[in-house]
Amino acid sequence: MVACNTASVENEKTDTVIVVANNSVSLVRENPNQQAISSYAVDVADGVNNANNWKFAANIYETKSTFKFLLKMKYKELEESDTLLIPNLGFMPKVEIRKATSAQACIIGFYDKKNQFKEYKKLSVKNEQLKLTTINHYSVGVYQRKVN
Repeated sequence: MVACNTASVENEKTDTVIVVANNSVSLVRENPNQQAISSYAVDVADGVNNANNWKFAANIYETKSTFKFLLKMKYKELEESDTLLIPNLGFMPKVEIRKATSAQACIIGFYDKKNQFKEYKKLSVKNEQLKLTTINHYSVGVYQRKVN
């Protein structure tokens, strides 16, 4: 008797199916914007009437790679950076940072073909440290039709 465990397949959620007819988006961005394309910032209390100008902040910058972005994060005097890889959905990616439920947290995501915001990562503060958590994983399947 042969059996297959299909529980993992049954629990998978399919959200958007995209068929890309051709590679219409260049993988190289010729002129990346030097300014942040999306930002979020709130003041952090310092007990001395904000004399330290402390912030919880996140900024996203374009890079030479079309689907790779630079994420710069700040909390008080701590500054960190990370790379965001956005899936190639067949059009120019649009990323955004949104406010989360607490002031010192934000949601980083991107828009799909239906212009729906897809939550990707959450930036927050835990134990006086920045914490970047992946909320959802996304992938793109590439299908090619062979013509004889």
